[in-house]
Amino acid sequence: MTRICLLTDSLAPSGVGAHMMALAEGLPADDIVVAARPGSGLLERAAAAGFAVKALDDDPGLARWLRQARPDIIHVHAGIGWEGHAAVRAAHAVGVPVIRTEHLPYLLTDPAQRDEHRESASMLARLICVSDAVRDTHRAAGVDPVLIDTIHNGVMPHHPSRSRAVLRGEWAVGDAPVLLMVGRFAEQKGHALLLDALPAVRALYPDVIVLLAGDGPLLIPTARSVSARGLAGSVRMLGNRSDVADLMTLADLLVLPSAFEGLPLVALEAMAAGLPVVATFAPGNAEAIEDGVTGRLTAADPASFADAIVSMLADRDTLATIGTAAIERQQAQFSADRMIAETRAVYAGVQDQTETKEGDSVERTRIGFIGAGGIAHRHFGVLEQFDDVAIVAVADVDMARATEAAARFGARAFDDAAAMLASIDLDALYICVPPFAHGEPERLSIDHHLPFFVEKPVAIDLGTAEDVAASVDRLGLVTAVGYHWRYLDTVDEVKALLSATPARLLSGYWLDSTPPPRWWWRKDASGGQMLEQTTHLVDLARYLVGDVVRVYGQSGHVERAAFPDLDVATTSTAMLTFASGAIANFASTCLLNWNHRVGLHLFGEGLAIELTDRDVMIDIGRGRPVRGTQSDPVVLEDRDFIDAVRGGENRIRCPYPAALETLRLALAIERSASEGRAIDVREREAAHV
Repeated sequence: MTRICLLTDSLAPSGVGAHMMALAEGLPADDIVVAARPGSGLLERAAAAGFAVKALDDDPGLARWLRQARPDIIHVHAGIGWEGHAAVRAAHAVGVPVIRTEHLPYLLTDPAQRDEHRESASMLARLICVSDAVRDTHRAAGVDPVLIDTIHNGVMPHHPSRSRAVLRGEWAVGDAPVLLMVGRFAEQKGHALLLDALPAVRALYPDVIVLLAGDGPLLIPTARSVSARGLAGSVRMLGNRSDVADLMTLADLLVLPSAFEGLPLVALEAMAAGLPVVATFAPGNAEAIEDGVTGRLTAADPASFADAIVSMLADRDTLATIGTAAIERQQAQFSADRMIAETRAVYAGVQDQTETKEGDSVERTRIGFIGAGGIAHRHFGVLEQFDDVAIVAVADVDMARATEAAARFGARAFDDAAAMLASIDLDALYICVPPFAHGEPERLSIDHHLPFFVEKPVAIDLGTAEDVAASVDRLGLVTAVGYHWRYLDTVDEVKALLSATPARLLSGYWLDSTPPPRWWWRKDASGGQMLEQTTHLVDLARYLVGDVVRVYGQSGHVERAAFPDLDVATTSTAMLTFASGAIANFASTCLLNWNHRVGLHLFGEGLAIELTDRDVMIDIGRGRPVRGTQSDPVVLEDRDFIDAVRGGENRIRCPYPAALETLRLALAIERSASEGRAIDVREREAAHV
């Protein structure tokens, strides 16, 4: 399978973006990645269509991604001559062949920009021009003619949602003539020329309606001009539209007063709709429109443009004939199928001429994520540094969040985890969802026999976690849970000390502010502070000291105006008795407006230890020396999980069964606080939990 990266760094890839999407949708046998700038809208459009996406955030980021992903071809799309050169250089540097499509004529006049274009062209495998007019300007600029292919733009068939009669009724235009202009509000598109021509058109057709669809830097000045000219009754400014096919169905003419074009997609789309076009004699327009047959071409002055519109509107029978001819011309010469086939032929030719790239010979573990919130991003930052890992899919109920995360890696985005697992081949799964959402993601992973890493707590009820644990055991799946405190290098030191001098007393503290997510405030969503936060310390105590046999919990709650509907305990304590005879006390509160103290203190014969996730203090009566942590525990836990998935030594410190026991303990504490009595943790009365 050929992996193609369709890339544009245009800030407003309207026609360019439509062209790229048509190519992507026509290459189903290929592995497509659409790369674009965040905020351009193209990443969201591509992700919604099911394509992998890559955000162009900075040049070094693109270079890193290209070195790792190594697509077979980079196809750069330039809306104007100064775009795309950094991507060409980055791809060339890693040996990926580059094809560049020029969507507009060569317009560069700045010497530095001309030099950059010339240098970039020397790195290309092919340069595609969307029309003969565009080709001729690039040849004249000195681009090697042997390098250039002309592939005329093409568009999909016209598919309006409703009939012309219904649409005209909905838009309340009656029998009035309707002119449509679809284009970015920029100098190139010639909105001023159309407004200058309108008085002459209105003189003969006073009820004419003009629909202006699009956005851009001249939107506000154009709106002011419409008002100043007294045209507000005739001109309707529609903004960006997703229903252009419907607008073309209800309109009588498409007007295209451009100063220059490459081969305007909007004109081809109008032809597919049987909508005659009135356009200026701009480069590219004449290749699309056959004057007098499929539309009218006119000089770029108001009188000529108005005369062409008036003459077209004067004869409805001729308009219908022109519309039919336009459909035939579009189908014969400007179909998307033809454009896609010719582009694929260029791809094949480039691959035939390109030496097979050796690649980096690293077999990457394909990872999918369910959940793209804050903790997922912590793992993103780690995993993207591993040369043997590729994050290939991200699912989140918030599609925008999934898309943003996927675009970091050139991955596919989903708003449904089941759809992701049905569509993508994965080696392992990361589950980073809120506590209340656990259960279904794990079951999906189990159904697909996928190893999984899950963030704590593993559930808010014991039944869900026990079912998952039973299935994991039955299948022998590799699992890991994000109790990352176990991986602190300071914990290794403490564990070694305790092997010689066991802890007899422990005190744990999670004295903090209230997290902002509203689900955290609800006991039925987060389980409360003891289950969702202090669980780290409870788990660490189990890891260092051993099993707990008895708990006694207490909790309190105060209403807080700043946190409506907060029903979790605002203060809680727990007394624990370990099988070793050690005892512990844990205290938690979310009443503060700052992080006051989070840590675990341990005491044994002649030994006092204060441990946080940043440092450790070990006191043996000779002062209170403090040392900081020297490693990132999340890096270590992720590395252990990936190594185990890849068949290496299983060094995972908290597999799912261990996390289940921590959940059992936390729920016993909650139960004790609710029932007002001490609980023997060895009781397995699921009905009480």
